[in-house]
Amino acid sequence: MGNYRSFLVALVQNPDPLYYRFLVLFVLLIVGCTSNSNTDLKINEDASDSISFYDKKAQNLEYSLEERKHFANKAFEKAQNEINTKRFARLSYQKNYLHLSLGEYDSLLVYDRQMNRTRFMNAPAILAMQEYLMGYYFEAITQQPDSAFVRYNRSKFYYQKVSDSSGIGKALLNMGGIQKRKNDFFGSKETLTEALKYIDRDKDAQTYFSTLDHLAQNHRRLKNLQEAEALYDQILQGAPREDLPTYKNNLATLYIDQQEYAKALTLLNDIPVETFEDSNTLKARVLDNKAYAMWSSKIETPLEAFLIPLELRKKANDHTGAMASYTHLGEFFMTRQPQRATAYFDSVIGISRKLHVPRAELDVLHFKMKLDPQNLRYKDRYIALRDSLYENELKVKTQFAKYKYDDQLKQEALLDLEKQNVENELKLAEERYNKLWIIAALVVAILLAVLIYFNQKYRAKRLKDAHRIDRLKATYDTEAAISRRLHDDFGSGLNNVMLMLQRNAGNEQVLDRLEGLYDQSRDFSRTLNEIDTGAGYTQILSGMLREQTPEETNLLLLGYQQVNWGRLNAVSKITLYKVLRELMINMRKHSAAQRVTLKFSNVSQQLEVTYTDNGRGASTADLQLRNGLQITEKRILAIGGTLTFETAPGTGFKAVIKLPY
Repeated sequence: MGNYRSFLVALVQNPDPLYYRFLVLFVLLIVGCTSNSNTDLKINEDASDSISFYDKKAQNLEYSLEERKHFANKAFEKAQNEINTKRFARLSYQKNYLHLSLGEYDSLLVYDRQMNRTRFMNAPAILAMQEYLMGYYFEAITQQPDSAFVRYNRSKFYYQKVSDSSGIGKALLNMGGIQKRKNDFFGSKETLTEALKYIDRDKDAQTYFSTLDHLAQNHRRLKNLQEAEALYDQILQGAPREDLPTYKNNLATLYIDQQEYAKALTLLNDIPVETFEDSNTLKARVLDNKAYAMWSSKIETPLEAFLIPLELRKKANDHTGAMASYTHLGEFFMTRQPQRATAYFDSVIGISRKLHVPRAELDVLHFKMKLDPQNLRYKDRYIALRDSLYENELKVKTQFAKYKYDDQLKQEALLDLEKQNVENELKLAEERYNKLWIIAALVVAILLAVLIYFNQKYRAKRLKDAHRIDRLKATYDTEAAISRRLHDDFGSGLNNVMLMLQRNAGNEQVLDRLEGLYDQSRDFSRTLNEIDTGAGYTQILSGMLREQTPEETNLLLLGYQQVNWGRLNAVSKITLYKVLRELMINMRKHSAAQRVTLKFSNVSQQLEVTYTDNGRGASTADLQLRNGLQITEKRILAIGGTLTFETAPGTGFKAVIKLPY
């Protein structure tokens, strides 16, 4: 492992073009393998940004519904290549929501069918909202309570998958409301009681107290009046302020059922109906209940008190409320104008048949039989309708239970399908994983073969470099020997000349001896001194630098003491010494510099020495003429280092030396 690590380091640092060719080949291989995927990724990123752009605009409430739909359609169209993702499911839901808000019900139904449940099983939260949306559509728009109940029940199922307690509670509340309106009061109580388990009173007070209100109305229908009153006491103490008028009106109807009209009027008079818009159905309900309570308690009540809420209900197309107004008007005229009362009761029957609310017809038939006791047709219709309602209520009780059971079976089937899909995906993923392992093993084997090949090449080059360094060291050893000879032989020759002069030897003899010394000096002109590369190297190097520095020049050494000189081998130390000496000699002879700076630093497993002075500088031609500088560059290259010059006439002189550790 150590050899491979050394090889990889050398692969990055070694200037041999063979290594760089390998690196380039490897990079091209990676780029070639990923270029297509990168291009696809770029396209996907651009498409994703475009989808997000239109999606954010579609959610921006500052735009009109039409503008938001336009943006939603754009996002939906651009996301066609990701139809199995959660984002596409959310975009589909957003589109359906806008279609519903704009009354585009045909489009809503089309895109609802396209939201394939199995495709979006990975997005249960989105499916929960979509089912809730469709539950509202069938309940409030098309008035198909059975279909609405099924969709709310599915919404509850998906909310359970994501542990959304608030969503579960709201779905159950709507289901309980449908059961109540279908006269399944016991089933409604059961559903609403379950809803209370999921609704947090503090976090969602409005939903919580609305559920209690529905429960109270069930108790009222079941004649459990005390239980209903107890629930309303709880509601009025804690419900949000804006919902109190509705709950007070509902409690007032409970008091009216109990013939406690004074209590009912106290509550109704406390409701500020004058602040309500005419389109608010609660205004008509309060006015109608107030008129009925006054009339029932024998308080003088003008006809207008009943007609005003009736007109409000007609304008608001509140057909259910209109039936209540017509019923109260019929009771109002039973003793005064029986024929007019009958007409109002007939209006109730007409609306009830149109809305499929047979209980309203049953209630007014009771009054019509009082007006005309001898009319057997009324009695027969009353009995037939009563029996039919009884059978239907029994059917409804089992019907809703069947809806829940059937839908539970469907959801379990979907879960089984989802489980099967997950298992298939895991199996495919395992197969892909195994294939990737095989491919990875082949790639590793190829890379190992390539690494072994280049490692052999690298070791061969290292041996060659080692031989070159040995030769260079031998050269330095020879230079050291010549230096000793210079000291011993040349020094003794000079001493002899001095003795000859002291003894007054002949001039010819002295000149001959001097000529011999001159010849000898020429032989030594290119020789070098021996350098200590041990512990005293730093002192010798700094001493040499200061000796070579003229008196008028300032020498600045930076980072000199921070260098780990022990990491530098003997050959590199000798080379550095000679290169720096040559630079200082060059400076002294040619630069006339006033300041010289030498900066020593460790950079990427190399010793970097930067020489700068503020002298005359030199041109490229001048550098080529200076033999000493050329020799120093060759010395550096011989040991795997580099030497670069940066200079021009009048700009000073700079050299950068890099030596490997």
